[in-house]
Amino acid sequence: MPAQRYSYTAIALHWLIALLLAFQIALGWALEGNNSPELFARYQLHKSIGITILLLSLARLAVRFILPRPPASDGPAWTRTLAGIVHGLFYLVMILGPLTGWLLVSTARVQVPTLLYGIVPWPHLPVGRSWHEPAESIHGAMAWIAIGLFLLHIAGALRHQWLLGKPELQRMIPFARGKAVGAAIGALALVAGAFAVGQTIYPERSRTVVEKTMPVPTAEPVAPPAAPAASVAMDAEAPVEDVAKAAPEDTGEPLADWTVAPSGHLGFTARWNGEAVNGSFDRWRAAIRFSRDHLAESNIRVTVDLASADTGDGQRDDSLKGSDFFNVTARPNAVFTARDVRHLGGDRYEARGTLDLRGASKPATVRFTLRIDGDKARVAGTARIDRTAFGVGQGEWAATDAIAAAVDVDFSFSATRPAS
Repeated sequence: MPAQRYSYTAIALHWLIALLLAFQIALGWALEGNNSPELFARYQLHKSIGITILLLSLARLAVRFILPRPPASDGPAWTRTLAGIVHGLFYLVMILGPLTGWLLVSTARVQVPTLLYGIVPWPHLPVGRSWHEPAESIHGAMAWIAIGLFLLHIAGALRHQWLLGKPELQRMIPFARGKAVGAAIGALALVAGAFAVGQTIYPERSRTVVEKTMPVPTAEPVAPPAAPAASVAMDAEAPVEDVAKAAPEDTGEPLADWTVAPSGHLGFTARWNGEAVNGSFDRWRAAIRFSRDHLAESNIRVTVDLASADTGDGQRDDSLKGSDFFNVTARPNAVFTARDVRHLGGDRYEARGTLDLRGASKPATVRFTLRIDGDKARVAGTARIDRTAFGVGQGEWAATDAIAAAVDVDFSFSATRPAS
């Protein structure tokens, strides 16, 4: 006897793909607006759903040839031909849509790594940039074709069910062996719900930024320099006379090399369409020779492993390592060196020096508080740099309308010196 219902495997794949397609079409329409954390998150989810649809569609195609399925419905030749065309086009859309999206990602000028659902790395296709425009045109058309196919498919199923009196829906809708009215309404509601969720999962002003717990900079920032070529020392200079008045009393403190504890924090905050994106560097080291009584002989050198940048989003972190931002392959480290350390009064100090980042070397100033208790010290401070002065952000990311030029840096750590 021929099968009267599709297999449970075929039914499960059919409805899972249908819901994902409805969700994906709606999400695709939301891929507009200014570059922002929300838009970035939408793109990452869109890519993940697309690859999922591709894999499930290939599985569904295999099941179609392996497992038995019900015979085609009776009817005029033109209806059977149309049904075959609709099914064939559905497979084309379900496979070609994700493939062209994959081509778009692989040939984009700004290469953003793909990490499915933030977990599974997915490679780029080894194709040239010339594939980009054709893939973009085909990919955009796939959504409209899918919508048309949805309507034709639903209309055909309802026609067979109620106009021709043939139990089409019972063959594919789970638990619809009897009357299919309730099941049909439920199925349509699920598809409509998936479409609605796709439009609202990342609303335009939702705050989807991953903000890691970190100290908030306490120093009042000073406006960045007007031109990138200018000094990127972001703190205003203290008047010379004020620095002289603030000179600390002689404490008899010798010049010493301080050892920084590994629990220190080095963080940064960028502004993306006005929203804070916080991150930190997991690997950095500092060589500090310092004495409050010998500031002229004190010096600081901090080396930061740029590949250790962590913003809480693996795909964004991989983008930061790329040639458009830190370019860690060519310049793996950023280095801050300072030989001009000044006392500003009380426990406040500043270190004036140079920041080497991405092959550019610019003046930079760091302000910090220092509390020394015996041979132990606690340091916390802030700075602000202009990323454009170092070429951090190439191409479309060089503009400051989406990602602000100013990036705030904050740090805190404990240190010890040899016992005196």
